[in-house]
This record gives sequence, C-alpha cells and structure tokens, in this order.
Amino acid sequence: MDKATPVNRLPHRRHLPLAPGGLRPRKVSGWLGVILLCGLLGFSACGELRPYPAAFDPQAYTPIEYRDLLAPGPAGLKAGQQVRVQAYFWQYLEYDPAMVRNYLTLLRYPIRWRRLKWFATYDTADLTGYFDLAAVTPEQAEQYKLKRLDPVILYGELARLGPGLFLQVFQIEKIEEE
Repeated sequence: MDKATPVNRLPHRRHLPLAPGGLRPRKVSGWLGVILLCGLLGFSACGELRPYPAAFDPQAYTPIEYRDLLAPGPAGLKAGQQVRVQAYFWQYLEYDPAMVRNYLTLLRYPIRWRRLKWFATYDTADLTGYFDLAAVTPEQAEQYKLKRLDPVILYGELARLGPGLFLQVFQIEKIEEE
C-alpha cells in the first residue's frame, strides 16, 4: 500500500472565511436589516404640513428672536408653536434644503411637499444669521413679490422635519423703512 502524503494545513487558514476547512460566516438574519431600515425611515419620516388657519390674528403668534429660529431646541421652541419673527428676505431657493428629509417622508405625505416654495432669510442686512428652512406655497410667493433684503415679519408655525424644525409661513408682512 502506498502511503498518502499528509497535508499540512496552516493554522491561520482555518480562520479565513470560505477557505477549505475554514470557518463559515454566520448567516445574519435579513430581518435585522429590515427592522433597522424601518426604524430609520420611521424616525426621519416625521414631517408634515399643517393646514393654514382660517382667520389670521397677529396677536396669536408668539414673538421670537431670530437667533431662536436658528437654534430652536436650546430656545425651547417646539413643533406646533405659532411664532412671528423679523427677518430680511434673501431669495426663493432653487433647491430643496431639506431634500433628504422630505423624500424620506414622501410615503406619509406624498404630494404636499412638492407644493412648498422654500426661501432663505438673514437676521440682518449685513447678511448674518442665514436660515433656509422657511417655506410658503407658490401662491403666497406670487402674492408677496419680495425682493432681496426686504425687511419682513414672518408669521408661521414651526413644524417637525426629521429631527429638526422648519417654519411653515402663513403670512408675510413687509416692514416699511422710514
């Protein structure tokens, strides 16, 4: 009888996945990935458009400082709060500043997001304090015909947008400069 030549298996090869005689990777359940994806989408799908109030009462809106609009969490602002804030209009945006958050919420609010016209504002005429999460309807944009650096008072409601807030503007009042 012929003696077979013994095969020396290298000890490090046993630890390589898919190597002959090596360990096989454990099958990770696909359900875990699905659960994580649904959780992520559920967390980020927290945006909605509030209906416009039937009657406009400027006294119902809480005056806030512009810097509070930039950092609503530390200022104690919450979704659903009606606020008014002075700002300098900059321009209507050609892009969607909350695109990822908006598209993640399309399943819950499929058509409404497209009806928003986003615009940017500044705190001062010196272009400090940029805020681009304010939105109006296209009809409102046509109605107000704002120009760059027009001083305005924005009346609106803070609404949830993913982990943050945006300002859904209901009324814009131009401030006449003397």
